[in-house]
Amino acid sequence: MTSTRISQRFRPFVDEFIDDLTTFSTGSYLNEDDKEFWEQPFNPAVLPELREIIDGFLAELDELPETPGREALTVVLTRFITAVETFNARHADAVIEPEEFEELNTLITRAVDATGFTPTHDEDDASGNAEDAQVSGDDDALPRFE
Repeated sequence: MTSTRISQRFRPFVDEFIDDLTTFSTGSYLNEDDKEFWEQPFNPAVLPELREIIDGFLAELDELPETPGREALTVVLTRFITAVETFNARHADAVIEPEEFEELNTLITRAVDATGFTPTHDEDDASGNAEDAQVSGDDDALPRFE
């Protein structure tokens, strides 16, 4: 692993993600005139729980061995995805919408990269052309939000 823990490295991402959701949920980005017909999409009081879920995911990645295997990552990612989806369902699927799921997928990709994980590659083909080497398994084998 790198000298900086994954949880520390991605703290700014998490801070911005939660801040953006807070802004959205409070309508603080709107002018007073725009708030006349505005309805709060969800209570911002639920956001500390979401932060805890995300922080827990990153802390789990911190605890993985250097260059973890696909199986270990799959367990951590599946637990994270399930926790986020369960959280969102408890709040009428109003907290995390497609745009936020994409941001969380970006977090997953970058955080997994930070673990040192690299997909295993088959040996070069008989021609010796590295471009023809195949990635073992499916590129999408690691879980992501859909």
